[in-house]
Amino acid sequence: MNSKPPNIEPASPGDSVLRKRKRPRYVKPDAVKELERLATEQARREHPNTPAHVIAPRTFRDDTANGLTACIVAYLKLKNAFVSRLNNTGIFDHKLKRYRPGTNRKGLPDILSTYQGQSLFIEVKAGRDKLSEHQEKIRQEQQESGGIYYTARNFKDFERMDG
Repeated sequence: MNSKPPNIEPASPGDSVLRKRKRPRYVKPDAVKELERLATEQARREHPNTPAHVIAPRTFRDDTANGLTACIVAYLKLKNAFVSRLNNTGIFDHKLKRYRPGTNRKGLPDILSTYQGQSLFIEVKAGRDKLSEHQEKIRQEQQESGGIYYTARNFKDFERMDG
């Protein structure tokens, strides 16, 4: 069976040349634009002696897991929440030429936060990505202990959660 990845298609009908399918153009949501405005204003307040035109405007995107994580961390910081981004990747071992597991417990979320006295675990998912078995267990434990567990897929929905 000759299968091809779902993001590959013929250049034109009947053509044997395969080309990568273009992703739709990213359109920045209003919620992300508002975050950029707020973050830029905050940077100007933090540096009152620096001319406004010298401070680079803060830019964000929420179309990748990394970009969405940055949006959420910045937003929570602007809300005066405690926030920490967790690095859950393993450590590359040059001798073994592979990644070794890190010391974090499996399934911990991408972002840990405390906001208005409430423990908040945020797992960032992009595309069709879904929670692993370990992440489901952490979600259940967090909720059973009275904390909030949120799976973020875009910034607009996350910001709406804050209400």
